[in-house]
Amino acid sequence: MIFAGLISSTLAQEELPSLADEAAKAAKPANNSCQIIVQQNGTMVQNIGSTKLSSQVNAGLPGLAEITTTNGSYEVSIDAPTGFSTAPKGGNADVVFEASYSGHGSTNFANTPGNVRVRMKNGVTQLDVHLEATKLSGSFKAGNYLSVLTLRCE
Repeated sequence: MIFAGLISSTLAQEELPSLADEAAKAAKPANNSCQIIVQQNGTMVQNIGSTKLSSQVNAGLPGLAEITTTNGSYEVSIDAPTGFSTAPKGGNADVVFEASYSGHGSTNFANTPGNVRVRMKNGVTQLDVHLEATKLSGSFKAGNYLSVLTLRCE
């Protein structure tokens, strides 16, 4: 799942066009499977002061995914990135990332840290995935930021 953010040269809030991953829906999953379909990549927006880029800031968008499980033996979690895959020079210095997610459908849960595993019930669950990057010192420079996180079903 990809999260992108844009800080304009005037540091005004701007929404980056969606990087929707229109993954082709595969055939119905086989027995004992967990299928993840990314429906929409997320968009991070800066806060006032440009110390955070977040999908939870006004005009930010969560990443959306659909999880289909054939039994209740699967757990979902998120590996937050350790840095931006694209950023202006120095964009990864003093930055920490936090991922969180919520689910509704067969399995319901809210505002769960990404590193906390959630056991999925049999069926289809829609996930809203959020990512926040915090600059520990200073503020984010103007430019494009792109980050990739890993959604796991194990």
